[in-house]
Amino acid sequence: MKIVFFIGNLKGGGKERRLLELIKYLCNQSELEIHILLIRKYIDYPIFNQLNVKYTYIINKNNKKIPLYIVYKVLLFINKIKPDIIHTWGSEETFYILLSKILFKIPLINGQITSAPPKESIPLGQRILNKINFAFSDIIISNSYAGIESFNPPRRKSIVIYNGIDLKRFEDLTDKDLIKEKYGIITPFAVIMVASFTKNKDYNRFIRIANIICQNRKDISFICVGGPGKDISYFELAKKIAANNPLIIFTGIISEVEALVNACDIGVLFSPYGEGISNAILEYMALSKPVIAYDSGGTREVIKNGENGFLIKEEDDEQISKIIIELIDNYKLRKKLGENGRKKIEEYFNIQKMGKEYMNIYDKFI
Repeated sequence: MKIVFFIGNLKGGGKERRLLELIKYLCNQSELEIHILLIRKYIDYPIFNQLNVKYTYIINKNNKKIPLYIVYKVLLFINKIKPDIIHTWGSEETFYILLSKILFKIPLINGQITSAPPKESIPLGQRILNKINFAFSDIIISNSYAGIESFNPPRRKSIVIYNGIDLKRFEDLTDKDLIKEKYGIITPFAVIMVASFTKNKDYNRFIRIANIICQNRKDISFICVGGPGKDISYFELAKKIAANNPLIIFTGIISEVEALVNACDIGVLFSPYGEGISNAILEYMALSKPVIAYDSGGTREVIKNGENGFLIKEEDDEQISKIIIELIDNYKLRKKLGENGRKKIEEYFNIQKMGKEYMNIYDKFI
């Protein structure tokens, strides 16, 4: 079986991480031949070089993206490879490959649904593009039921496959004290948020809450892990709100996220526009950290309030500050929520479960 995975790039991100987890699983399936097609040659994950899979990119990093040229290059690539299945990982990628799918009559698995924004927030142009993509797709995969509700693809050919985490990633991590020393964490406790600085992640709120807590507590650090998005103003504003508070630490993009999360006590993710299934939240849980996140999108499919974390509904900054302090001061509660989260990962969000579900889909088309 020959499969082409088509994704924009392999920069740090949720769907990129999920694709690499899937490929890592599929590499152990001897009957598969895997090809990765990228629009741009951005590869931020060191693990990619260990997978030993074939890849091709269409344009260089800084070259202008010309849609007709991309469609043409995709057509040449698909004609050369002649895959049994095409699996896309984005709405643009799905649209670019439609002509190849139609001409060569190759089954198209559409994996573009990775978020769960409010329906009314999806622009008209994006909704039209989605309808076209969905019409020509053979199967549409979302990583959450909330994503299905948001994007409303044809239900008869839609399916949910949750993200899978390879738990081996969380073994043999660097010692917590060494990690704390490396990133300048001098307090006994730390709260972490892992996300890029974009409008979809509310770092400003995380930092406001940090400032509130730091007025009375000097034993808690707040760690911001991630880099600026295309609009650097979100990052600059976050730095301004932090106002040189020494207990708020900006790490930038790092390769040892797991080890740093492991050295912290609570994982936070504020997503004002909703998530599908967040890899950051799954990683917090895999490392037995209680989670604080918004009660929206697919997050409520992962976090159960008071069971493995806390879901934020209408709480203000002061109320969230009190939740964080309660968790910091209550070791037994923190430990219980963290252990429940780890158990949920082992049962519902492991790499073997995700990989088998994808293999079942592929087998239906061969």
